[in-house]
Amino acid sequence: MRAYFKIEFLQFMSNKKNIAIYVILLFFSCYYALKTAPEYDPIEKVDEYEIEARYLTREEFLNNVVINNWTHPLTVFAATIYPQWNEYDKKRLDAIRQHNMKEYAESTSKWYSYADEMTLKNGYLYYNPRYYTYENTYATWDGHYAYLYSASRYEGYTEGESDLSINVFEERTALQTLQRLLHSYLPLILIVSCMFFTVDVVLKDRRNTTLLQGLPLSDWRKLLVKGGVSLLGSLLAIIPLSVGLFIIGARNGLGDFELPVPIYLASEKLFSNITIGQYVMQNLLFIVFWFLFFISLILLVSIVIKNEFANLLVGSVFVIAEFMYYARGIGAIRDVHWYPTSYIQTGQIIAGYRNFLYSTDALTFGTGLFVIGLCVCVFLFIMFLISRRRKFRLF
Repeated sequence: MRAYFKIEFLQFMSNKKNIAIYVILLFFSCYYALKTAPEYDPIEKVDEYEIEARYLTREEFLNNVVINNWTHPLTVFAATIYPQWNEYDKKRLDAIRQHNMKEYAESTSKWYSYADEMTLKNGYLYYNPRYYTYENTYATWDGHYAYLYSASRYEGYTEGESDLSINVFEERTALQTLQRLLHSYLPLILIVSCMFFTVDVVLKDRRNTTLLQGLPLSDWRKLLVKGGVSLLGSLLAIIPLSVGLFIIGARNGLGDFELPVPIYLASEKLFSNITIGQYVMQNLLFIVFWFLFFISLILLVSIVIKNEFANLLVGSVFVIAEFMYYARGIGAIRDVHWYPTSYIQTGQIIAGYRNFLYSTDALTFGTGLFVIGLCVCVFLFIMFLISRRRKFRLF
């Protein structure tokens, strides 16, 4: 079995299609690091001039406003809430100018908590204007989520021992870039790569059926070996993708694994922090489960239909299936947590963002592993039954 694994792995690594996939991943990794990452423009960023302009405007208002019985209620309201807001902004400005990053993080955490509290319960205030672009119907709730996220993140900076900098605050370091990519489309890229790696792992052997049928292994064991090779090859896709992270690290710093990642607790409507190290490891485990899901699915389709296009078609359906039923708030009326495709955005599941979008608290890391693992067991069991039939031929 070990010898057969070695043969399969050598064939896998010499396959021109697989080599092309690794090269494409390397190209996009370098392109992202050199072109896209430097242009990253976070909505919540460190901008001394913006803070100063906001502070001076409010301070001018407070120094000149006159409150009496004829003062408009909104003016009274502004005069009531601005002093606390300006206190936080003054501390933030002083901290930036003195390069006191701990003090800046502490004041900024309080600023976001206070700003969210004032904005959410009063209809006269708004979050950052960039949340209201493209006719976003849910702009207020997106701003609410982002402000609480930022408050939790900055609080984590004050509690940790990490070296703080502007790049850390704006999540530009290599590890924080990895965190943002895992929260975005990196899991999909890895899953699609796994699908392409696996699509011909069985059907390619039709060119050498006589030779391979003479191997002293059952068809079931051959399928397990092929699945193992596909899994290893899919994990190796991390190598070309990591090149871009090293380039980003050379420019903006690597960051460290103790930096905080806010996790949204839907049931309590608040955030708690875990470390980037924990976040990355949970994502890696989640993605490995997805690799097993697609490998077992495509192996099953390969032995039933025996057509590469069918493999791609079935795999693609599972990749895009969530887009067919996704709608914000649908988790309140449908049990989407039992659909394996609801967990394809692994980073958003772990961070709790998918719960926020679906208005549920059921899309969790543990439930996701259970649902996907159960599907893998079903696929493998069906594959085992088919491979044990006397009339079955692998190639």
